[in-house]
Amino acid sequence: MKKHFVFLAILGLSLVGCSYPMEELGLFKTGGLEVKGFSKFQNEKVSFDVVKSTALSTCLECHTSGGRSMNTAEKVLAQKDAILGAINKGSMPPRSAGYKPLTACEKQILETWIDDQVRSRSDVQKVGELSNCGDAEAPVQKPETDLATLELSFENLKKEILGPKCMVCHSTETAKRTILETVADLHKHKLLAATAEESVLYQVTVPGMNKRFMPPQRGNTMLAPLTEAELSYLKRWIEAGAN
Repeated sequence: MKKHFVFLAILGLSLVGCSYPMEELGLFKTGGLEVKGFSKFQNEKVSFDVVKSTALSTCLECHTSGGRSMNTAEKVLAQKDAILGAINKGSMPPRSAGYKPLTACEKQILETWIDDQVRSRSDVQKVGELSNCGDAEAPVQKPETDLATLELSFENLKKEILGPKCMVCHSTETAKRTILETVADLHKHKLLAATAEESVLYQVTVPGMNKRFMPPQRGNTMLAPLTEAELSYLKRWIEAGAN
């Protein structure tokens, strides 16, 4: 008997953006397909819409414009070798941002869709008919972290806040803009100061404090803003010496 899973409706996200630590919601880091509701996809044919909602959901957080855009079928097919190579090599989704590799089911959805397009197949399989998707299971969700009592450290800041909400784009693996992988990176880019209010890293996460606002609230890169608890942790970490 096929297993059925409850669809988790995630409010405030565009596509499958990342409010809260994504691992806690079960998005991306634990494999989007199963958590977002396997029953939603298992009877659907392998289409580009399904690919975008599963295998490429993480990629589309950053790759929405320019030469590396993946927001249309044509653009993905034009880069198919590079995309599959990065996924199979394990360089994408970016590990430094805390992401786990695509699940076997998600990879098979992407590979099947690409193969169907290349071979111009008209008889397209349903997701549930794929060998790696018929018994896909939802991952176990970890308890929510209490940021109010969590030890102040860069490792915890990176794991709970920078990883899920910033480093999806700002890491060496994505090679996009400012890198935020170490405390040295933050100093190098002059993001830290003696107080949170003087620190650009904090300013850009508080509405109205800086001309920029992060995470960006536009297009397909709409990641949820930092919560009050996350802002408080970031502020306390900075003012405790940013170590």
